[in-house]
Amino acid sequence: MLSGIIVSVGATILGISVVQLANGYLGTLVSITAAASGFPPLAMGIVLASYFGGYTLGAATLGSLLLRVGHVRLFAALAGLVAACIALQPVFTSPAAWVVIRLVTGMGCAGLFLTAESWLNGSATAENRGRVFSLYMVATNLAFGAGQFLINLPAPHGFELFSLAAALFGLALMPVSLTQAQAPTVGRSPRLGIRALRRLAPVAVAGCAAAGLMGSTFYALIPAYAQTQGIPASSISAYIATAIFGGLAFQIPVGRLSDSFDRRLVAAGVAAGFAVCAVVLAMMPFGAWTMLPVTFLLGGFMSTVYPVCVAHANDRVLPEQVVSTSGSLILINGIASFLGPILGTAIMGRVGVAGVFLYVAAVALLFVGLAMWRFVRVRRVRWKDRPFVPVDPSMGQLAHVADDTEMPPGAVREG
Repeated sequence: MLSGIIVSVGATILGISVVQLANGYLGTLVSITAAASGFPPLAMGIVLASYFGGYTLGAATLGSLLLRVGHVRLFAALAGLVAACIALQPVFTSPAAWVVIRLVTGMGCAGLFLTAESWLNGSATAENRGRVFSLYMVATNLAFGAGQFLINLPAPHGFELFSLAAALFGLALMPVSLTQAQAPTVGRSPRLGIRALRRLAPVAVAGCAAAGLMGSTFYALIPAYAQTQGIPASSISAYIATAIFGGLAFQIPVGRLSDSFDRRLVAAGVAAGFAVCAVVLAMMPFGAWTMLPVTFLLGGFMSTVYPVCVAHANDRVLPEQVVSTSGSLILINGIASFLGPILGTAIMGRVGVAGVFLYVAAVALLFVGLAMWRFVRVRRVRWKDRPFVPVDPSMGQLAHVADDTEMPPGAVREG
């Protein structure tokens, strides 16, 4: 029953949705402010990348802390830490200070998602897990998209929007801290390293890396470029929100396709769709309203590369290795997300925003080539008892951890 699900995990979903409301515009705000403050291109690239670097660090290291202190305490501690970091951004305005602040913010946000999604996984059952995570993804995606429009609120002194984001992180503490629902116990899982995962599912590893490069480059650099072109904040927020809502709209249809056909073929298809959209955007005048339909499609294709690849990886590992697989894929995606804005800034400085779109299109096409090569050479896995679950890496990274059913004998594990 839906009412039972809401009672058990509603506070967690509400808390992380408030976090996403702040995250929805904070990254755009930092990008716009850094550009308006005249940060040098390299410094701006490092500032924008530092969040993803912190996110990767947090995802790789905070699991052990969760085991020691539990869900509620870790969520409360990290929400307070992130709120403090955001409040300090208008006070310490040098690029070096912002690198540290964004690094710690990224670590804190990774821990918040790790805590929330681990809580959801532990509370859900095999019968309701799909509904739990569908509710979670709809709530957090809607909050993330709606948050884009908060950037249009007046900020005459320059600090008001940062203060609002800090306040939202503080408010996110309330539902989680006051819930009467029992947090689940977290157990350790067997480790599966990146090298072993690359042998089992090279397409998944390459796809998660490509998704990190494409997504972080787009969401970090496009607002900064728009600011330098004098495009108003209202138009920038509408542009980014269009991509986010495209991602929300594509999750279920693409998921159904990936449950029916070879996931490598589906991943290649959505990456090819992304590349086409990126090339079209490179040829269009930047800032025109005619870009919005193409951006909607681009956001939809971009946000589905990662979850299809995650589902592909989970088809090929033992049930007890699912959590470890999640950690490895987060690490791969996070490292690529860190590199994306740095490489993209260098390209944008030389050839402008059209070069950025062509760069991410090239990344997507390289992945398409690998996926199709593996599709031709390696036969499809027949067994699929962990279906696609909607998840966008920019919204949180562990929602794809599914059930613990066993793989039947003879299942193919390579691909």
